Amino acid sequence: CLSIMSRYDYDELYVIAPGETIKELLEVNCMNQLDLASKIGINKKTVNEIINGKAPITTETALKLEYVFGLPASFWNNLESNYRIAQERKKDIDLIKNEVIYLENIPYLEMSKRKWDGISATKDPFLRVINLRKFFGVASLNFNTELRKKIACRKSSSEHFSLDALYCYLRYGEIQSNKLEYPKFDVEKLKDNAKKIRKLTNKMFLPQLDEIRKLLSECGVALIFEPHLPNTYINGVAYKITPDKAIIMISDKGKQDDILWFTLFHEIAHLIKHSKKDVFIDNLESGLVNDIERDADNYAKNILIPDNDYCNFVNGVITEKSIIDFSKTLNILPGILVGRLHKDKIIPWNRYNKLVNRI
Repeated sequence: CLSIMSRYDYDELYVIAPGETIKELLEVNCMNQLDLASKIGINKKTVNEIINGKAPITTETALKLEYVFGLPASFWNNLESNYRIAQERKKDIDLIKNEVIYLENIPYLEMSKRKWDGISATKDPFLRVINLRKFFGVASLNFNTELRKKIACRKSSSEHFSLDALYCYLRYGEIQSNKLEYPKFDVEKLKDNAKKIRKLTNKMFLPQLDEIRKLLSECGVALIFEPHLPNTYINGVAYKITPDKAIIMISDKGKQDDILWFTLFHEIAHLIKHSKKDVFIDNLESGLVNDIERDADNYAKNILIPDNDYCNFVNGVITEKSIIDFSKTLNILPGILVGRLHKDKIIPWNRYNKLVNRI
């Protein structure tokens, strides 16, 4: 089984040509190659090439060998198939060894701890390459998938940022989303269900996760919540996996409930308002704000706290009681309002922090 073979198993892989079996059977039956050629109706040269592994045993030849030696055609077909696969596997060994360099920036150990699909715990670099090939669904780690191409220009202000780690995180989301079936992506339905999700914001985010997933799935959107993966530095991701299916990924970066709610609506905004071909990867602390990100920010801000109401509130006297009372009128957690006030520098970062829910 490939999944449990080590590098040493590969190195010891012994390739035996099906012709060796034919040679043994010729001796047992007191036949030579010319005899076999006449019995199965092919020339002696082809028989010699089959015996020496230079020519394959075709399905037609396998059937003829069945009559001569009394062994079913499936036996010969399996011998031939296993031989050719073993040959290719031997060639693949060097390719796998060359791909070990890709492990440097991939958080394999963390992925295995999280028991991500196919990422079994192993220290063998050879096996890690094989497992990652399966995880990404590629025949080589140096292949560029469409997803990898789309995030290739991703930049980060952190010197520890890893594009490979980000690719792993997004691929995990795709794998999880593909485990369930969804209706076709419906942007109008998403606009309506975003309002229904908004009604849940008077509660903490994580306990509402199943209900949020249900409302988004009705729109053809898969919601994947996965704790922050080291060196990815992202709060959320949104993009169309296919023309008919979208995905939103939310991480726990920031460890605050208000950040989770804001990130969710920020990603919903991307799916409603922006290009259906781009992958939107958001880090709320990056400080890199373009028109598209500003547009998504404004959507999230307004759906949580309408601008007019917010302006009226900040022009008044801000106290703990006023924050709680105003939040009740908006049907949101007080921490969401406090988070907005912190972000806008209306109040100091250390003010009213007891109203902010930590996760």
